Amino acid sequence: MSRRLAPIVLTLLAGTAAWGPTLHAAAPKAVADTESVLRPARAAYVNLAGKGFGRYRFVATPDWAAMLAEQEKTNPEGYRAALDLFAKVRFDVRVGPQGDAQVSHNTVDSPNPQTTAGLNQVYSGMEQTLTGFFQTWTPFMVNTPFPPEGAASKVQDAGTHYLVDWEETGDVKVHLQMDRSFAITTMKVKSPAFDSTIRPTFERQKGGLVLAGYDAEFVSTASSMRLKVLISNKAIQDLPLPVALDLSVWMGAAAKQQILMTFSELNLEKKK
Repeated sequence: MSRRLAPIVLTLLAGTAAWGPTLHAAAPKAVADTESVLRPARAAYVNLAGKGFGRYRFVATPDWAAMLAEQEKTNPEGYRAALDLFAKVRFDVRVGPQGDAQVSHNTVDSPNPQTTAGLNQVYSGMEQTLTGFFQTWTPFMVNTPFPPEGAASKVQDAGTHYLVDWEETGDVKVHLQMDRSFAITTMKVKSPAFDSTIRPTFERQKGGLVLAGYDAEFVSTASSMRLKVLISNKAIQDLPLPVALDLSVWMGAAAKQQILMTFSELNLEKKK
């Protein structure tokens, strides 16, 4: 499927009020002129690319103390050693003009091979967490989560909401539901590799709808995953960008795991 609809792939421990009303079904009626709905729907979103977004660079810092809280209870000495070690790790993130995230990190000296292996898991997990988040963030924020003008699609008016369906390359089928002000409440993607459902929530700002969080489920023949993501946004050069994340993940029947992280050393480059 296309990058703009790629799902989060999360393998590590995966304040404005959000807006997302409950919708009630009605008998849907086909909309003959699909652009009469899709054109204002595209315009309802913040569309950072249209406002000069170029690159966003920052340092991502997990809240290690919160993530290791259980270890503090059972192994206080190991907890303190882990905090000292993780405090030396730095994750630098660069988000490109198309929303693609690149994550780099320093290499921390470790006392033994076992610790080195653990650090490598942390490096890999954080990279997948951040790149996966921005894959989901991008269609709602950098561009708009609708088919491009001229693409084949079906739009139905169900009274309190709209239904939109279209297909993308790779035998990918997309279905979304949005309210009368074009805020998406559910997006479903069906592909040969997986099925996913994303329920986003938005902050309504002057420049358009801004992603504030989402619940999501991803199901394949081999595994299943459920996510809950809360996003703190901040205006940087008048563009709303994420500055903190609260991510929870449930892998199959496993208990919830959580990552809290903040972004610092924020730097936005606009297109000239």
